[in-house]
Amino acid sequence: MTDITNKKILLVRNDNVGDLICTTPAIEALRKKYPNNQIDIVVNSYNYDAIYKNPFINTIYCYTKPKHKKSIIDKIKAGLEKLKILLDIRKEKYDVVIVFRGGYSKSAELFAKITNASYKVGVKNLKGNDSFNLHIETIPNQNEVLFCFDCLKEFGIKYNGESTYYYIDNDLSDKYKEYSNYILFHISSRIKENKYDKEKFKQVFDKLEGYQILISAEPDNFESAVWLEQNTKAKFIKTSSLQDLGGLIKNVKLFITLDGGAMHLAPAVGTKTISISGKTNMDKWYPWGFKDLVIQDISKIANNIATHMIIEKIKRILIV
Repeated sequence: MTDITNKKILLVRNDNVGDLICTTPAIEALRKKYPNNQIDIVVNSYNYDAIYKNPFINTIYCYTKPKHKKSIIDKIKAGLEKLKILLDIRKEKYDVVIVFRGGYSKSAELFAKITNASYKVGVKNLKGNDSFNLHIETIPNQNEVLFCFDCLKEFGIKYNGESTYYYIDNDLSDKYKEYSNYILFHISSRIKENKYDKEKFKQVFDKLEGYQILISAEPDNFESAVWLEQNTKAKFIKTSSLQDLGGLIKNVKLFITLDGGAMHLAPAVGTKTISISGKTNMDKWYPWGFKDLVIQDISKIANNIATHMIIEKIKRILIV
């Protein structure tokens, strides 16, 4: 074990919302082990909400990826903002840099490379050299939460029951208190194999007699959500942001979702979560604490999941 008491620590997690949420137990454990250390983190504008007001972090460096900008001018501005962050990081003289990425990422390694840190932790670049001096081995089918703890094991940190964490502003939490007896279905997923037909959701809703049902969706699926509201007893809540969705999820008694960032958000606000899963490796990405509530067909196509499986799982949970 290497003792890094009073050392400056930089964490890097510049990918997706769900990935960053899965990192929060390790961040909490790091803070508990080293309560007086400076612990900062690099994220991007896409996943920033997952670390917003996290009590275990000192400084958040947040940049916008140039590829997420459309115009040349905006891409240049984003590039200059990222350069400024890199220079600020270099000036800070970190002692430890930990890149929480399950696969080698050149863009993530850059934030380690710019420093003169004594300890640089990350996954090995299988196609060439890298600047890490503490390489982390990835274990097939290991949950992402536990992978993040492997990134910290050199510094004496072990998993000790930490939960995922997502901060919700009080006004957004209070906004949805009236829905405490509802179950919420989130009907959106970006990947084809992870989608579920609106007609099949209707079949599920129709069989859930006596239950109060809400629907949430991302903008691409608003039309389907409206159709379901018009053709079932369910109510569609059009949330305005991930924080807003989090406020809604925090209040309901059960959350049923397709694969995506919301699948990780729900456990992080303390809500039981059923995952209707498609092609995702659910051994690695199951919602933390609710592996037994994952529903996945052998075909790895979500739409092949029979509606009765979802209905039975919901009723079994709500009866307990």
